[in-house]
Amino acid sequence: MGGCGAPCQRVTVQGNGVEVVESFVGLYLGSLIHCSGGSELEIKRRTAFIRESMFALDQNIWGSGITLETKLRLYNTCILPIFLYGSEIRSLTSTLEKKLDALDNWCLRRILHIHWTDFVSNDVVRSRTRQPLLSDTIRQQRLSFFGHLCHADIGQDHSRALRACIRGPPKDWRRRTGRPRQTWLRTVEDDLRPLNFGLATARRRAMDRPAWRLLVDAATSS
Repeated sequence: MGGCGAPCQRVTVQGNGVEVVESFVGLYLGSLIHCSGGSELEIKRRTAFIRESMFALDQNIWGSGITLETKLRLYNTCILPIFLYGSEIRSLTSTLEKKLDALDNWCLRRILHIHWTDFVSNDVVRSRTRQPLLSDTIRQQRLSFFGHLCHADIGQDHSRALRACIRGPPKDWRRRTGRPRQTWLRTVEDDLRPLNFGLATARRRAMDRPAWRLLVDAATSS
């Protein structure tokens, strides 16, 4: 299991053997789950799907004479959901967010028929399409999902796990050497940084749904 630590030779659940793999496509929204806990492979997978879909619509949709407004509605309805489906559970670094925005810019330029030799800036592309950054859309979904988890019944497993992670590890716990992995909660912490409060404060604020929606809009406004 490359990069995932020492492999487990055998796993048994209720007397039944379970195959140990490095990655698999999970039941939750068809996302690829990797043993490292990262989202890089899933993002590469979804990126390939989007590029293939964009190429398939080149002649009949993007190259047709329909209005730009209709093309953008089709893009938001048929193309973006390929990536946004399940995006609220992915852990993202700033580098991955830049790659996502670059992919979105590539799609929009293809819709507008802007070639890279035209020297048109991304700001002009955003101005003409009035599309939000893909990273901002994902951030909004992630914070909304965090608020949903905060409202879960305290007896449910995911609610207990969230509260345990926010409280932090035991005092005698020691992190392994090396750079810490970018987990989902660390990504949420990065999302909350513009608001200048941490996970514990965010969990309390999320109890007020209307106020939390306003905070999410403030954190995702470019």
